[in-house]
Amino acid sequence: MEAHTLHDQQRLVIARQRFVEGVALPSNLLPSTIAHSWARSREAGLLPWQSWLAEQDDSLLPLDESDQQLAECVRPEIDRLWQQIGGASWTIFCVNTRGVIVHARQARTLDGPLLPLQIGRRIQESDIGTTAPSCTLAEGVPMVLIGNQHYLSDFEHFFCVSVPIRGLHGEVIGVLDITGIGDRQAGAVLEQLSHAAMAAENRFFTTLGDCRILSLQHDPRLLGTPLQGLLAVDQTGRIQNANRAAQRLLGLEQFRPIGKRLDQLFEESSAIDLHRAQQQLTLSDGSRLYAQVIEQRRESTALHVCSPLLCVSILGADPQLNRQLDNARKAFAAGVPILLQGETGTGKEVFARALHDQWNAQAPFVAINCSAIPESLIEAELFGYVEGTFTGARKGGASGQLEAAHGGTLLLDEIGDMPAALQTRLLRVLQEREITRLGSTTRRALDVRVISATHCDLQQRMLDKSFREDLYYRLNGLKIRLPALRERQDLNTLIDLLRQRYGAPPLEHQALMALHRQVWPGNIRQLEQTLRLAAALASDQPMILLEHLPADMRAESEQERGSDLQDAVRRTVESALQANAGNISATASQLGISRTTLYKKLGRITKSE
Repeated sequence: MEAHTLHDQQRLVIARQRFVEGVALPSNLLPSTIAHSWARSREAGLLPWQSWLAEQDDSLLPLDESDQQLAECVRPEIDRLWQQIGGASWTIFCVNTRGVIVHARQARTLDGPLLPLQIGRRIQESDIGTTAPSCTLAEGVPMVLIGNQHYLSDFEHFFCVSVPIRGLHGEVIGVLDITGIGDRQAGAVLEQLSHAAMAAENRFFTTLGDCRILSLQHDPRLLGTPLQGLLAVDQTGRIQNANRAAQRLLGLEQFRPIGKRLDQLFEESSAIDLHRAQQQLTLSDGSRLYAQVIEQRRESTALHVCSPLLCVSILGADPQLNRQLDNARKAFAAGVPILLQGETGTGKEVFARALHDQWNAQAPFVAINCSAIPESLIEAELFGYVEGTFTGARKGGASGQLEAAHGGTLLLDEIGDMPAALQTRLLRVLQEREITRLGSTTRRALDVRVISATHCDLQQRMLDKSFREDLYYRLNGLKIRLPALRERQDLNTLIDLLRQRYGAPPLEHQALMALHRQVWPGNIRQLEQTLRLAAALASDQPMILLEHLPADMRAESEQERGSDLQDAVRRTVESALQANAGNISATASQLGISRTTLYKKLGRITKSE
């Protein structure tokens, strides 16, 4: 820190002491925004030397639906920022308009005043005095606070930068902040936070219902970036809303439903195709913009095919998983087939859905569980049939699942369990990109992108001659292994996300440690069932206690578990069986796995003994 800056910091210490005693601040010592915040902090009865750590309690506030929506919009941006500018002495978080943290990232080793900055913590100005987020909430502008510009001396060594996040009508709906100890270039950090805030706003913007979203920019390379302009256009071609970038590009009135039609802004309105991808548009003044139609997020779609936590898990904070998702997204967009491998319950179908939605959410997505369809019916199910092909065939015939996926994505789940005869026919379909219904000679074109998923070792199955080698290499364009829950680095994040989804209180320390000691043979599905039960049992309690967890988890200790994974799995399964009096269905439900998977695990336990 430069000498004059150190001098200013020393002056702030003295001025703050005198300010509390009623002495006015020296002119030009603080920006007016910060000075006003100091005054409000004093009026709230705060003393600069009082410890926030001593005053704050352990209660975390529940998040409502709007908070969760804000958290979902900022989560990818906070994760991205963390990779760029996070660190051991830093935290990145988002607060709502009430000063409650809706999402946060911080180092596991974090200590001191930043430690309590967790999801559900309230950090209003009246709680902790002058901070960058409190000033931004009050004034609606970006803020930088350094050292003793903070009102509480607890934060006298901290660097704090925040930017507003605005809603559909320009109102401040939250604040994005980075706080920590260390030297940072304020301008560079502000720029990064501003871009992240715009990206979060755009993500929120695309949730508008009954509208097409038109992305605009002079430079086509900026389409799809936080700098893109966005127009929400209804079915009649009337503009319902525009983000800040679009307002600047088009000279529109700020933050209001516009009400104008596209043909009032662009020449040759008939050339504007709201169902087409990238196109070039000419403004009424003769200038040109590039445009492309993007689709609204379809949150409910994923919820129809998976449990709530599985949908959230893809958006977790595990760096390995996120790197794989990024690679898979690029490959899938280029038409490369994807092979997903991982244990039962790791979220393979959700991963596939995420790839599909990011490529083209409006296209068909068809998931086929190759192990769930009887072998006698699977061919008709996949390829369809014509009338009279077999006894009981529907009048007029029926199309198959492959036809239903035409133009979209086909997920072949549990591909390792596909019968050998069907493997041959599937290989031919993938090679020729044509299908023929059972009983017919008519060939139909097939345009699909293929994702395969399995918990099996396909290479071993090739050695056993139970899986075709040529089919394997046809499906294995990019292999992705989804980590088991015990391998992920974001267990706390997943726990917290699910807790919020069910409106559950926070976990007390012993309960949290009990979850950390589990090996989770049922992976995320088991975690979901565990916390869903805990949320129900603790619905009238301030915290989730150890007694609210399943009996087997309460009984187990870290010492009892040992280091051997197979032993841990055996004890978990045996304990669950005992707790359910040997009932296979009840045990499978408690573990969050299928009866088939449970039988497989019991078989492995028997063999190991």
